[in-house]
Amino acid sequence: MSAAESVQKDGMDGVDLAKRWLESTTWIELPFDVYSNAPVCTLRRLDAKVKRYDLFGSIHTDPPTPLYVEMKDYDTAGGKQAAEYWEFLANAYSITAQDLKDGEDARREFMWITRHPFSSTDWATLTSAERVKRALEDHHPEALNGESMNADLLATVSDRLWLLVL
Repeated sequence: MSAAESVQKDGMDGVDLAKRWLESTTWIELPFDVYSNAPVCTLRRLDAKVKRYDLFGSIHTDPPTPLYVEMKDYDTAGGKQAAEYWEFLANAYSITAQDLKDGEDARREFMWITRHPFSSTDWATLTSAERVKRALEDHHPEALNGESMNADLLATVSDRLWLLVL
């Protein structure tokens, strides 16, 4: 098995674990994964770049709440998980801002699932509006595509973020 195939297999195994765990223990259904349904799992940012999420489905609310899941199958500390999380935050804001720019809030929620904790000294603030703001200002300003940040939207996106260690 090549290195690329091994990485994809690990990714698929992690996505399968997340799907099975969420569907069996929560009010979440995730019928779509990026490996079989890439178009449904793909969203567009303000700068027209696309982001593919590992899983897409909904939280069983009335009406159902759309949920996009990013699964990281890290099993040790270190690596690039903290850097990838900054991008996750910037993507969530940019995608939500693009929805509003297109005329309607899709009410999307975004979940980050990891097998190993990261940024533990900042854990309590990892989904805060201030953290989303820092992601855009300090790490991924390109996700704004020249648009200014909106404090109300920062708060809305923060309220729609989930962080889970599985």
